[in-house]
Amino acid sequence: MSINPFAFSISRNAALALTLACCLLIFIITNHFISDHTKASAQVNNYSYLVDPTQKKSITHLLNLESQDWRSNTSDIYSPSASTDVHWLKFTAPKLSPLKNWLLEIDNPLLNEVNVWFVQNNIVISQYSAGDAKPFYTRPILQENFVFTVPLHNQPIDIYIRASSTVSMRLPIYLWPQELYLSNETTHSITMGIFIGLMVTMGLCSLFSFIATRAVSFLVYSGYVVSLVLTITTLHGFAFRYIWPNAVFFQQHAAVFFASCLLCFSTIFCDQLLDVKSYNLHLSKLLKILASIFLLGAGLSFLIPQPIYISALLFMTLLNGLITFLTGILLWRKGSAIAHYYTLAWTMLYVLGVSISLDSLNIFKFSVSPEHYLMLGATLETIFLALILIFSHYKQKQTELSEQARLLDIERQNRSTEQAVIEQQKTATEELEYKVQERTLELEITLRELSEKNQELEKKNTLDALTGIRNRSYFDKKYQAELRRSKREQTKLSIVMLDIDHFKSVNDIHGHLMGDECIKVVANILKQSLKRPSDTVCRYGGEEFAMILPSTDLEGALALVEKIRKEIFNTDIILNNDVVKVTVSAGVGTATADFTVNEKSILAVADQQLYKAKNAGRNQTLGCYLS
Repeated sequence: MSINPFAFSISRNAALALTLACCLLIFIITNHFISDHTKASAQVNNYSYLVDPTQKKSITHLLNLESQDWRSNTSDIYSPSASTDVHWLKFTAPKLSPLKNWLLEIDNPLLNEVNVWFVQNNIVISQYSAGDAKPFYTRPILQENFVFTVPLHNQPIDIYIRASSTVSMRLPIYLWPQELYLSNETTHSITMGIFIGLMVTMGLCSLFSFIATRAVSFLVYSGYVVSLVLTITTLHGFAFRYIWPNAVFFQQHAAVFFASCLLCFSTIFCDQLLDVKSYNLHLSKLLKILASIFLLGAGLSFLIPQPIYISALLFMTLLNGLITFLTGILLWRKGSAIAHYYTLAWTMLYVLGVSISLDSLNIFKFSVSPEHYLMLGATLETIFLALILIFSHYKQKQTELSEQARLLDIERQNRSTEQAVIEQQKTATEELEYKVQERTLELEITLRELSEKNQELEKKNTLDALTGIRNRSYFDKKYQAELRRSKREQTKLSIVMLDIDHFKSVNDIHGHLMGDECIKVVANILKQSLKRPSDTVCRYGGEEFAMILPSTDLEGALALVEKIRKEIFNTDIILNNDVVKVTVSAGVGTATADFTVNEKSILAVADQQLYKAKNAGRNQTLGCYLS
């Protein structure tokens, strides 16, 4: 007498109908309570965009671009293909109510880098920088998506966005009143909380079922659910916020890593659940090979450039989905009692995937965002697969009672398969550890290179942009160092303060470009006049310069500065056929530093001498020793 594998108090068809009714009820409730009409009303779609393949354009360059250099959008959401290009978007925010705090939201937590500038009358009034290439706590507002405070303004404001990502360049942009955003975010968080809670509960139940029954299918299903939860929470930014907020490198690879694990577990689950080897041994081996490829790919996802890996993963996903779907149909035709339910579960997911694609192509619009539909589809499919898994396990138990001998043989085969899987996992783990060691070595080399770059950058930060000589920041550090050396070695230290006379008149009469040219010429003469490596000239601020002359007495300093003053006096400064002569006044302070000397005393003496020279008629040099 044959045993019905789904011999519950209700028939298997009734159980299926009840499950479908529950899924439909979940769909209707979800569609009603998480409708995105409010979010659609806050969406920004009147923007222009520009692609920067060189990654070198700055906000200053963009502010000077003509309007025809920008392209107008043709869709509600800017969604180019993933690449290493930098994408710029700009739009004008209308006059907003000053009685409300407004927020700008970029609804894509996978952006590697995103910068936002708020510009009014071509002047940047505020700017922000974020992205998952930085620790989560560095964000201006700690949310999964990128949220920025819109500065208060009483007239339209231009907003510039610079974004780059190797995973997803989808850029939905929203302008929210703060209260409305918090309301929408609360709904989203509740939805995610329900989804995560349901998935974690099912994963734990499956894990406990594995502990109780030792059925590998429950363990694989638990791994599938965990990978699904981690994939979706990574795509939504919740994992980065709550689980690994400081693991920047891992965050940039987490989505493809967990997606690879998800595909690996789903392929193994298909082979285990449908008992493919009992129907077609070659097909079972093919599924194992695909699972091994995804498992290996999960490890390699940290090493392979993401655009390349994502393209390969999409191809393998389509191939794996087709093979899995055809496997279900083939076993259905061969009489598998579970295959047609399994095929129905995957058909639901594929139909939902097609619907999301139609929504993204603006062919058919839903009231719920694609992300919510993805969660909804994953929830329904997980519930359906869990039911199928329970049915399958019940069938095995019933078969065990009726055919004990055959079940013992199956158990021996399962143990062999389990051992093989463990060996594969061990091999993959060893390979992964080796790859991690290689990656660690590469990271150490990269860190050393970054240290060298930082040193170069620090050196550049001490240079004055206009003249090319050292700036005030460098002078402050150098002055302290030479003061300590003068104390230590008991040598004289001379400080020179030098100022261009009547510089404001030059700007007023000849313009600021001539003023800048005068500053550059004077700076160059000062730089060329110093012959010792220890001597330093810095732009102290505006038209004022400072010189540090270690191991130099007052007479030597005065002689050097007087020579410089005469050379500047005899130099014609030419710009666009306009000729200007300038003079300089200088003050010199000299002392041998000791512990009784205040740190700023020598500098103060030089400054006093400078003002005495100016008050005495300018174009002269005065100096004295520190009393």
